[in-house]
Amino acid sequence: MQPEEVRTVPVAGEQSVRTSGLLTAGRRVLDPVGLALVLLVVAWWWYLLAVQGSAGDWAFDFRQFWQGAKDVVDGVSPYPGRALLETAGAQLDPAGIQHVFRFPYPAGAAIFLAPLGLLGFHAAAAIWSVILIASLLGAVWILGVRDWRVLAIVVSSAPVLTSVRLGSFTPILLLLLAIAWRWRDRPWVAGGSLALAIALKVFVWPLVVWLAVTRRYAAAGIAAAGAAVVTLGAWTAIGFRGLSEYPELVRRLTSVVEGRGYSLVALGLQLDLPHGVARALPWLVGLALLGWAALAARRGADERATFSVAVVAAVALTPIVWLHYFALLVVPLALARPRLSWAWALLWVFWLFPDQVNEGEVWRLLLALALAGIVLVQAARVPGRKAAV
Repeated sequence: MQPEEVRTVPVAGEQSVRTSGLLTAGRRVLDPVGLALVLLVVAWWWYLLAVQGSAGDWAFDFRQFWQGAKDVVDGVSPYPGRALLETAGAQLDPAGIQHVFRFPYPAGAAIFLAPLGLLGFHAAAAIWSVILIASLLGAVWILGVRDWRVLAIVVSSAPVLTSVRLGSFTPILLLLLAIAWRWRDRPWVAGGSLALAIALKVFVWPLVVWLAVTRRYAAAGIAAAGAAVVTLGAWTAIGFRGLSEYPELVRRLTSVVEGRGYSLVALGLQLDLPHGVARALPWLVGLALLGWAALAARRGADERATFSVAVVAAVALTPIVWLHYFALLVVPLALARPRLSWAWALLWVFWLFPDQVNEGEVWRLLLALALAGIVLVQAARVPGRKAAV
C-alpha cells in the first residue's frame, strides 16, 4: 500500500503572519543600522563644524562664554564697564556686539564654564561641542524618542545644527528640560535641573510656573530658590564685580538686537508698531499661554500638553530669540509624537531662515512663529490624561 500523500492545507492568515514576522525582523536589523548611520552623520557634521568650519563662525557664541570663564579664572570681572557700553548702537555688527558687551550672561554661566576657561579657545570649543552633541542626543533619549528616523531629522535640522555651530547654551537647556520632565515627580531632580537652567538662561522661568500649577510645589520652590542661590553664589564668587552694571548691560543689549531675531518684539518692530506695543507683545502672548497651561492643568489635561505649552511660553516671553532657540521645539514634538510623524518635518522648514532677520523680511518672522504655533497646537492636542513618559 502506498503511503498517503501528506498535503499541507494553508491556514487562513498564515501568509500575513509570515509577512508580519519578516517586517518585524527587518525592523530589528534596520533600527540599529539606521541609528549607527545617524551617529556617523553626527560625528561627520561635528568634524565639519570643528575642523573644516570658518574660524570666524564656529563657536561664535561660545567665544563670549569662554571669555567670561577665562576672566573668572584670571580673577577679573567678565563684564564690560559703563564707558564701553556707551559705544553700543543699533549699527553694531555681530563682532562689534561681542566686543562691546563682552559677557552679557548671568555670573552663574561664567562659573559653570570656569573649567573651560583654563584651556585655550579652540581646545575648549572642541570639548564644548562634544558636550553639546551629547546633551542633544541624551535629551532626545530621555524624552522617550527611540525612532532613529526622528533622531535623523533632529540632528539635521537648522536650529539644532546652528546651536552646535555657534556653541550656544540651547542643547544644555534642552537636556535640563528633558531631565525636569522625565523626573518631574522627584522634587530635587526636577527643581535642581530647572534651577541650573534658569541660572544659565533666565528666560526658562515659566517652567517653574508649570511645576506650581501641576501642584509640584516642592520642586517649584527648589527651582526658584536654587536659581537664586546659584546666581547669588556665583556673584559672590566673583566679588559682585559687574553686578551694578548688569541691568544696564542687559537693557542696552536688548535695545541693540531685539529687532534682529525671531521674537515677538522683532515682529512688532517689523510691522512698525509703537515700541511700547512691540515690547508688550511677548507678555501678552506668553502670559496667555501660561494662563492656558494653568487652566488646563486644573482641569486635568495631559501633562505632556501643559509642559509643552510652558516651553513655548518661555520662548514667546523672551525679547531676544535667535534661530537656535527653536531647537527647544524638540521637547513638545518628542512628547506629542515620539515616533515619525509629519510634524517632525517642521524642523526642516527652518532651513529657510538665516541666523538673524534683516529689515523688511517680516515674512520670515511670520513663518517662523507660525511653525512654532503649529508645533504648539500639535502638543496641546495630546489625547488622554496620563503622560506616557
